[in-house]
Amino acid sequence: MLLDKTKAEKAMSDLEKKKSSWTSDKGDFEKKIGELEGDLAKAKDEVENGKMALFSHFEGGFERAKSHMVFLYPELDLSALDSLKIAQDGELIEEP
Repeated sequence: MLLDKTKAEKAMSDLEKKKSSWTSDKGDFEKKIGELEGDLAKAKDEVENGKMALFSHFEGGFERAKSHMVFLYPELDLSALDSLKIAQDGELIEEP
Protein backbone atom coordinates (compact mmCIF):
# COMPACT_ATOMS: atom_id res chain seq x y z
CA MET A 1 0.00 0.00 0.00
CA LEU A 2 2.89 2.35 0.80
CA LEU A 3 4.36 1.60 -2.62
CA ASP A 4 1.06 2.56 -4.29
CA LYS A 5 1.03 5.84 -2.35
CA THR A 6 4.61 6.61 -3.45
CA LYS A 7 3.74 5.85 -7.08
CA ALA A 8 0.67 8.07 -6.86
CA GLU A 9 2.68 10.90 -5.31
CA LYS A 10 5.33 10.55 -8.04
CA ALA A 11 2.65 10.54 -10.72
CA MET A 12 1.05 13.62 -9.14
CA SER A 13 4.43 15.36 -8.99
CA ASP A 14 5.07 14.56 -12.67
CA LEU A 15 1.65 15.89 -13.60
CA GLU A 16 2.25 19.10 -11.66
CA LYS A 17 5.54 19.58 -13.54
CA LYS A 18 3.76 19.07 -16.86
CA LYS A 19 1.03 21.48 -15.82
CA SER A 20 3.64 24.07 -14.87
CA SER A 21 5.43 23.57 -18.19
CA TRP A 22 2.17 23.87 -20.14
CA THR A 23 1.23 27.00 -18.21
CA SER A 24 4.60 28.51 -19.10
CA ASP A 25 4.19 27.46 -22.73
CA LYS A 26 0.70 28.96 -22.77
CA GLY A 27 2.10 32.28 -21.59
CA ASP A 28 4.79 32.16 -24.27
CA PHE A 29 2.20 31.36 -26.94
CA GLU A 30 -0.09 34.15 -25.78
CA LYS A 31 2.82 36.58 -25.94
CA LYS A 32 3.72 35.38 -29.44
CA ILE A 33 0.08 35.69 -30.53
CA GLY A 34 0.06 39.28 -29.30
CA GLU A 35 3.25 40.02 -31.23
CA LEU A 36 1.87 38.40 -34.38
CA GLU A 37 -1.40 40.30 -34.08
CA GLY A 38 0.59 43.53 -33.81
CA ASP A 39 2.67 42.56 -36.85
CA LEU A 40 -0.51 41.74 -38.77
CA ALA A 41 -2.03 45.13 -37.94
CA LYS A 42 1.17 46.87 -39.10
CA ALA A 43 1.20 44.83 -42.30
CA LYS A 44 -2.45 45.71 -43.00
CA ASP A 45 -1.64 49.39 -42.48
CA GLU A 46 1.31 49.12 -44.85
CA VAL A 47 -0.87 47.45 -47.49
CA GLU A 48 -3.48 50.20 -47.18
CA ASN A 49 -0.79 52.88 -47.37
CA GLY A 50 0.62 51.15 -50.46
CA LYS A 51 -2.81 51.03 -52.07
CA MET A 52 -3.30 54.73 -51.42
CA ALA A 53 0.15 55.58 -52.80
CA LEU A 54 -0.51 53.48 -55.89
CA PHE A 55 -3.89 55.11 -56.45
CA SER A 56 -2.39 58.56 -55.95
CA HIS A 57 0.33 57.78 -58.49
CA PHE A 58 -2.26 56.46 -60.98
CA GLU A 59 -4.53 59.46 -60.45
CA GLY A 60 -1.60 61.85 -60.96
CA GLY A 61 -0.75 60.17 -64.26
CA PHE A 62 -4.38 60.31 -65.35
CA GLU A 63 -4.57 64.03 -64.60
CA ARG A 64 -1.27 64.60 -66.42
CA ALA A 65 -2.61 62.80 -69.50
CA LYS A 66 -5.78 64.92 -69.35
CA SER A 67 -3.70 68.10 -69.17
CA HIS A 68 -1.72 66.99 -72.23
CA MET A 69 -4.97 66.43 -74.13
CA VAL A 70 -6.25 69.88 -73.14
CA PHE A 71 -2.95 71.37 -74.31
CA LEU A 72 -2.99 69.51 -77.64
CA TYR A 73 -6.73 69.80 -78.28
CA PRO A 74 -8.08 72.80 -76.35
CA GLU A 75 -11.53 72.46 -77.96
CA LEU A 76 -12.11 69.01 -76.41
CA ASP A 77 -14.46 68.78 -73.43
CA LEU A 78 -12.82 66.29 -71.08
CA SER A 79 -15.11 66.98 -68.13
CA ALA A 80 -16.79 63.56 -68.47
CA LEU A 81 -13.52 61.71 -67.99
CA ASP A 82 -13.25 59.86 -64.71
CA SER A 83 -10.29 57.72 -63.72
CA LEU A 84 -12.58 55.32 -61.88
CA LYS A 85 -14.80 54.57 -64.88
CA ILE A 86 -14.25 52.45 -67.97
CA ALA A 87 -15.57 52.84 -71.52
CA GLN A 88 -17.90 49.99 -72.38
CA ASP A 89 -20.49 49.76 -75.15
CA GLY A 90 -20.09 53.46 -75.94
CA GLU A 91 -20.58 54.59 -72.32
CA LEU A 92 -18.46 55.46 -69.30
CA ILE A 93 -19.51 53.08 -66.54
CA GLU A 94 -18.34 52.14 -63.05
CA GLU A 95 -15.76 49.40 -63.25
CA PRO A 96 -17.31 46.05 -62.28
